[in-house]
Amino acid sequence: MTMTDDILAWCENYLEPKNKHLGNVPVCPYAKRARLGKTYRILECTNFAEFQDTIIEGAKIAKQKNVQIAIVACDDIGYTPEELDSVIDILNRVLVPQDIYLMGSHPDDDEEEEDVDFLDTGEWQPEHNFMMVLIQKFDELEKASDNLRKTGYYDHWPDDYYEGTVLKRKSYRRYRHDGNEKTS
Repeated sequence: MTMTDDILAWCENYLEPKNKHLGNVPVCPYAKRARLGKTYRILECTNFAEFQDTIIEGAKIAKQKNVQIAIVACDDIGYTPEELDSVIDILNRVLVPQDIYLMGSHPDDDEEEEDVDFLDTGEWQPEHNFMMVLIQKFDELEKASDNLRKTGYYDHWPDDYYEGTVLKRKSYRRYRHDGNEKTS
């Protein structure tokens, strides 16, 4: 089994099914369409020295019209969760003006103060331990997130998780919109 297999299994078995903690809505309502439509690209990195270059390659791929999301997975874990967050923050400051947004995931990250029940994968665990960077078009992600907000989707999220994902992403709007934060 590869990291790609782990990611696809995570999507199919965890992100896509209806989640009781989210009012029977999938964790990611857009994941199934991306998987079935093959509008995703997964890049595997097994050498930490190549991780940043692979992220940049993923950002270029994510700009393609037929790609909804690029995912970079690296099992040569050379960053702490805090270091990965810092690298992602710096890259977002450069890439958001180009309509690209990155979100990192680290296997050792236990940042949430409140339990996030919908993130519990139950018995399922990936075969590989790896860092992951999800790369998407910023404007597309903002629009999709706003559509979810209108349905009440985020009402089921703990405050600190919402702040660490949605509000964090919104904080980059000033880079996308020449210092003028777009209102939602």
